Amino acid sequence: MIEWDGPGGRYRVWEHRDVYKPSHDTFLLAHAVGHEARPGDRFVEVGTGAGLVAMVAARRGAKVTATDLNPEAVRLCAENAAENGLEVDARRGDLLSGLEGPFDVVAFNPPYLPTAPDEILPGPLNLAFDGGRDGNETVLRFAAQVAHLSPLPRAILVVHSSLADPTALSDALGKLGYHAEVVAEEAHFFERIQVRRFSRANPVAS
Repeated sequence: MIEWDGPGGRYRVWEHRDVYKPSHDTFLLAHAVGHEARPGDRFVEVGTGAGLVAMVAARRGAKVTATDLNPEAVRLCAENAAENGLEVDARRGDLLSGLEGPFDVVAFNPPYLPTAPDEILPGPLNLAFDGGRDGNETVLRFAAQVAHLSPLPRAILVVHSSLADPTALSDALGKLGYHAEVVAEEAHFFERIQVRRFSRANPVAS
């Protein structure tokens, strides 16, 4: 179990060996969500893992849905939210598949590591790391699912690593009218992590 002082106070987060442990990218996204989420927002976190980002949104007063394809992550997210006295609707699902919305804000810390077939990890933990050969395979599937949300979200927050090309996601969401800005970043010895905020110039048009 870890304790983390973040937006809205202290969070107690239990861990599981088959679920991605909250790390620097999780905390960076959680801080960005703390600035973005508003009371009453309809918020969804994709790939919730242990549920920390979803809990930050819930503490901000948002109505929160959290998805993960890993069933252990769904269970852990729900348990962590309950232990922190927060309401999160944790569901098993592939990204946004099966969600009708509408959502005001979507947050996603995707698997972004470029991964060759011989680098695939055994078990469900691979879902948190494997971004395909170029690191963008999962975020491009995510962008295709965003296109089916109606209305389109006010803001989309996505973690990006310098190990992958950022233009792929920017181009895909740009076709939906979104433009990107970097709202948080950190440098590490092997990569630079950013949180990119995608917003639309004319959201009413959705």
